[in-house]
Amino acid sequence: MRKFDCPSCGADVTFRSAQSVYAVCAYCQSMVVRTDVDVTSIGIMAALPDDMSPLQLGSGGYFEEQPFTLIGRLKIGWRDGLWNEWHLLMADGRRGWIGEAQGAFSISFELEGALPDDVTATFEYCLPLLKGGEGADEARPGFLLELGGTTLRAVDIKLATCLGSEGELPFAAPKGRRTVAIDCVGKEGEFATLDHDGREAHAYVGRYVEWDAFRFTNLRPLEGW
Repeated sequence: MRKFDCPSCGADVTFRSAQSVYAVCAYCQSMVVRTDVDVTSIGIMAALPDDMSPLQLGSGGYFEEQPFTLIGRLKIGWRDGLWNEWHLLMADGRRGWIGEAQGAFSISFELEGALPDDVTATFEYCLPLLKGGEGADEARPGFLLELGGTTLRAVDIKLATCLGSEGELPFAAPKGRRTVAIDCVGKEGEFATLDHDGREAHAYVGRYVEWDAFRFTNLRPLEGW
């Protein structure tokens, strides 16, 4: 864990993960980028819209009997709604994501190495949606692809927009950042999401998990929970 003074307000900005490059100051909402010895402000982030999530930065939980802590969040919007992407730090140093959408939860970790050819072809098929050019209306789910040794079916393709961010993140996520997001599922509850912002492509592989299985702690107080 390392602490820096926010270059905008002087408050502590903490990096729990050695791999985190960006963080949002909890006091002035400046996004800072970390170098080897210092941090630099790259702008003010938008305040996150209110929601009814019981999760918060600092919430803990378990996955495959290993503890983790939530260290960052993206609030994502698309044409038909909103969802949260929680950045997590495992006790063994791995980083991943918990997707929280309409009471459903998934956990995923980034696929390392070069993306498979069929994933690259999938992005080429779907990128017109991001660029708004010819073929933007042709991208449809339903196709199959191999990812992480598993056959998955694309069930949703959408244009997603970042509405705000907080905590530690592996990339800059200012308000308005747009991506093509492709959700895929397998026959045994496997889950994957493909993400492309027009410059970089990422694939995250995991599975859906029931709320109770995470054994969450340090939840945000909400009436009814």
